[in-house]
Formats: sequence, C-alpha cells, structure tokens
Amino acid sequence: MPAARTVRPHAPAAARGVRLTDFDQLAAFFSHWQGRFEQLTAGRFEAALRVVRGRTVRAVAVAANQSVLLRGRDAADLCSFYPVITGNAGCVWQGRRLRPGGLVVHGPDAESDHCSSRQMESMGLSLRAEVLAEAARVLRAADAPAAPRGWAVLTPPPDAAAGFHRRLQLLIARGAGDPALLATPEGHRLEQECVRELVAALHPTDPAPRLPLPTRADLIRRGEEFMRARLGDPVGAIDLCAELGVSDRTLRLAFREKYSLGPMAYYKCLRLNAVRARLKADPLPAVAAVAREFGFHHLGNFAADYRRLFGERPSATPRS
Repeated sequence: MPAARTVRPHAPAAARGVRLTDFDQLAAFFSHWQGRFEQLTAGRFEAALRVVRGRTVRAVAVAANQSVLLRGRDAADLCSFYPVITGNAGCVWQGRRLRPGGLVVHGPDAESDHCSSRQMESMGLSLRAEVLAEAARVLRAADAPAAPRGWAVLTPPPDAAAGFHRRLQLLIARGAGDPALLATPEGHRLEQECVRELVAALHPTDPAPRLPLPTRADLIRRGEEFMRARLGDPVGAIDLCAELGVSDRTLRLAFREKYSLGPMAYYKCLRLNAVRARLKADPLPAVAAVAREFGFHHLGNFAADYRRLFGERPSATPRS
C-alpha cells in the first residue's frame, strides 16, 4: 500500500504527559540528548511536558515557569521545527530574539543554544530528514529543496505558519489525551496532516501546473475509487498524493472544484456514510464497533461529526 511506501515508522506510537519539578528531568525524555540544562532565574522549577511519538514524528510541548539555558544537541539525526508563538517569543534562540510567525529549524547538524524566558510555552515537531524529504516530494509532486542541516529561522506566509501551529497543537492535544489514538488510522491521518502543514510552511509555492478538466475528472475518479476501497485503512493526505501521483495543491483544488470539500474532508464523509449504511442495514453491531471499523477512534469526535453531517445522533439512526 502507498502508506507503507510513503511513511516508515521509527518508533512505536506512544504519548506521555508529566509534571516536572527539576529542570534536569527534561533530558530524561530525550534518549539521544547530549548537552545540559541550567536554570537562570530564582525560584522552584515547575513545568508541564507532553511528548507524543507517532509512527514517523515526535511532537513535544513544554510550559515552564523559570528561565533555563539549553546547550547541546539531539544526536537522533532528526530535523526539528518550532513555531515562534506568543508563548516562546521572549526566548533567545542562538543569540536572537524572534517575532511570532517565524519557524525555527534545528537540522540534524545543529547545536542548540537556547535561553528560555520565564513563563514560557513552546512546542515542536521532529522527524527524520529522509521522511520529510519524501513527504515534500510526494506533496509537491516534484523534488523539494532540502531542509537546512543546521540552525535557521524561516518566515513562512502567515496562513502557512498558523496552519502548521494549529495542526501541531491538535496532534499533541489529541495524542497526549488518548495515547491509543496514535496507533490507529485516525492517528495516522493526524500525523500526516501535521507533516502536510509543515511542508506547506517550508515550501509555500507549488510547481505543479493546473490540470485540464478531463484530467481533473479522471483524478477525482481514481481518488474516489482509492478512498472507497480503503474506508477503514490508515490513509492520509500524503498517501493519497503518493497513490495518485499529483501534488497536494492539485488534489485539493480538484476536489474543492467538484465537491466544495478537500480530499480528506470528502474521505471523512465517505466513511461517515459507510457507518450510517452499516447501522441501517444491520441492527446487531454496537455503534462504537462500527465507527472503529471505518477508522473513527475518538468516539466523541465521531459522534459530533456524524450529527453535523446527518442531523442525528448515531444511536438515533433507524435500524432495519
């Protein structure tokens, strides 16, 4: 399947949220960390740390009450990306104080020299350089410039920076709230959406030309056939682009032109309709079992999506 070609796992899916009372505890959550943490402001250190490890990415969120100096590097050969937001704009990155809207890049060769502010909140996404490069190639349907190997600060378009930040927040909140989610098709899609938004922030221009109408119609037909054959499988935006051989922008424009929905929103509608058809045809299975059969793991979100689309609760759908 395309999912196996496009993404390669580097660790079992897992998540953890902890309260810290010593800044030295931070290093314990990064097994390949080589360096030191030193507290600079007076007072008892307190922090909340959330670490989410998906199939291909590691996402981290930290909120701390003291200024800490971090020097060293992560020897795991990962590329890490940190959106500059209000909560971490007071930090000093490599001697620079940055404005919200920027995107900090720590390549595999980067040495960290970071001084956090007091009452700091920050989050970041890490993944292997080859995983990022393959995702960018698939989503752009063309080779993409390599991400920096060292340290850099980029300024993506505001909508792209905000899109990546939102998706990263969602991945951390959903993954830390329900660690079992990460090993499900739903978790797979969350991961791929986060990587898709990262690629859009790193490479805001799409080299693919607009396809003629007959080609767009054939693209939608093939995309829909692929979706319908895999309603319960872990299929994400990157998998769709890999299967169809088109860029993310081309695919989204084609689906929005015909359905006024992006491809993943349309895929969700297909899966919700499949759940409803199964519930109406067979009175025996429980709603939760049918929902999970079609790739919905978080039952609260599923019920809200179902009611939004059909105007009724799943339990109120008439059974045969």
